[in-house]
Amino acid sequence: MAYYKFQSEWALTAAVGRVFELACHPEDFSTWWPSVKVSQLLEEGDEDGVGARAAYTLRSPLLYSMRFVTTTVEIQRPSRIHALVRGDLVGTGTYLLEGDENRTQVRFVWSVSTTKTWMNLFAPLARPVFVWAHQRVMQRGAVAMAKHLGATLLSTSTAVPSDRR
Repeated sequence: MAYYKFQSEWALTAAVGRVFELACHPEDFSTWWPSVKVSQLLEEGDEDGVGARAAYTLRSPLLYSMRFVTTTVEIQRPSRIHALVRGDLVGTGTYLLEGDENRTQVRFVWSVSTTKTWMNLFAPLARPVFVWAHQRVMQRGAVAMAKHLGATLLSTSTAVPSDRR
């Protein structure tokens, strides 16, 4: 399996609580995030949301789809959501939020391996293209989140801190 670690950061003029609540409802992502074609709650978690399971289908700008299920394993309101990922991607995704009533800094750390045979076969040559596709999906998500919240997107970036585990 090919391993990827991404760190996306978004800054927007929205209260941290509002951003956190949006991130806590992944079943609604397909209503506002253009690259998320399907988002469905499979199982509700406990009163805090721990144990919640959601299924997704994402469409990359390169026109391939990725399907996976997340299971929320940790929530610290309003600063952290950590989930396990299984399906076409295997690994973890973590939202880290800092802010106040006027501004929020979102950091999303995605540490995953691909399970699709064709992606793993092409990864040695296509890694830069797959990284670009992820960056584009996240850029579209940042713009869409700000618009959905009626906020201004102040900055967005995606880094690849490490290609190795």
